[in-house]
Amino acid sequence: MIPAIALDARDPRPLYVQIADALATAIERGELAPDERLPAIRTLAHDLDVALVTVSQAYETLAARGRVTSRAGRGTFVTARGPHDDAPFARTWEPSLGRFARGERMEGVMERLAEARVPGVISLASAHPAPETFPMAEFARAMQRTFADDKPELMQYRASTGDPDLCATLAEGLAARGCDAGAGEIIVTSGAQQAADLIASVLLTERAVVASESPTYPGTLGVFDARGVSYVEVRSDADGVRIDDVERVFAEYRPRLFSICPIAENPTGTVLPARRGRAIVELARRYDVVVLEDQTGWTFAYDAAAPPPLAAYDPEGRVVMMESLSKSIFPALRIGYLRVKGALRDSIEAAKVRTDSFTSTLTQRALWRYLRAPAYPRHLKSARGLYRHRRDLFVEALALALPWAEVAPPQAGTNVWLRLPQRLSTQAAFERCAREGVLVMPADPFYPTRTGPPALRLSFGDLQDDALREAAQRLGRALA
Repeated sequence: MIPAIALDARDPRPLYVQIADALATAIERGELAPDERLPAIRTLAHDLDVALVTVSQAYETLAARGRVTSRAGRGTFVTARGPHDDAPFARTWEPSLGRFARGERMEGVMERLAEARVPGVISLASAHPAPETFPMAEFARAMQRTFADDKPELMQYRASTGDPDLCATLAEGLAARGCDAGAGEIIVTSGAQQAADLIASVLLTERAVVASESPTYPGTLGVFDARGVSYVEVRSDADGVRIDDVERVFAEYRPRLFSICPIAENPTGTVLPARRGRAIVELARRYDVVVLEDQTGWTFAYDAAAPPPLAAYDPEGRVVMMESLSKSIFPALRIGYLRVKGALRDSIEAAKVRTDSFTSTLTQRALWRYLRAPAYPRHLKSARGLYRHRRDLFVEALALALPWAEVAPPQAGTNVWLRLPQRLSTQAAFERCAREGVLVMPADPFYPTRTGPPALRLSFGDLQDDALREAAQRLGRALA
């Protein structure tokens, strides 16, 4: 029988952590026996008067700590301890598990990466684009034409939503991909990070439920973390999020927002098939969920043309699309945009004004000229060819160096997601790789609920061929 669980609103721990800690303590004391079944999520949520997602997160936390095991169709059970499991359980709660914990963990990762940067080290951790692809001369010409041709009045304080010419060009680009967008639906932002923050500021309150693919980009999760949200993870397979699980999550948890990167998903490089995109939009309409899709990286789809954005299937304005141009052109550009329609657009525009009034008009005008020039499609074609070559070379080198690994070539983007064998924790693999002179990005920050299967993100975009081969060999030695 499950012991009484007392929840305290004044406790700095989140409610799901309080529940997980109470159950872990009961397991340590023998009050819950090995193989004993825990109450169903709905039952315990009712008994404790908390949301279903709170109990779900508590059970996920216990599973990550090794306390419980989920058995399909049967429930959640206390993990049976083996004959050598005499060591005491680890502490049940870490004081750093607050709303900024992901940022703190990322800072810790970056500090360790910085400490490991010694001569000869190879970094697969940065996810930087290749500098040799940056169209410096062509963009310089666009900037020079801006100074020469634009009237001084254009450099005055401008529209908060973006330069009208640039907005029209971005809308035309979406229309070419099958998304019927108008210039009035575009809001130019200072990168995709600001775009996500604007959405969060308008839609999310503390403890709002956010559904998310998992793993996913930690930069966006960090924006949501700052709002104090609760997460529900949506399961995926080789083609991206599973539609049956999207419906399960929407129906059971009624999230305020669903966050997804349909193309070049970071870190896996998956491309979501168009039929799944249509199904997600239909489910969002049925269950009244706003969808935030990140289209950053669609320009670097390798094996087939990128499918249309999810927004192409949405006539109601339920899907908000964002894209950063930093990876496809160069990071110093710091320009992204949102495509949003309906009443939500006015709220986001007001949030943009509160944040920084408007994004640099000078940069927007130069970008508009560059996007209209023949140099832009040539740049994309050249960069895509380079990244495809590096992807193929790196995946082949990994297959030789790591015969135990199932390395899936990314369908888009510049990252390989390497799943580790159970004998290796993410932290142990991270440290082994650093000792061998190859830096990697550990998996933990990519999981919305903090824990998940051990894995590493390996980024190949900015490395030459010889460095990629050598990096694979070092990985082979480190993870043997």
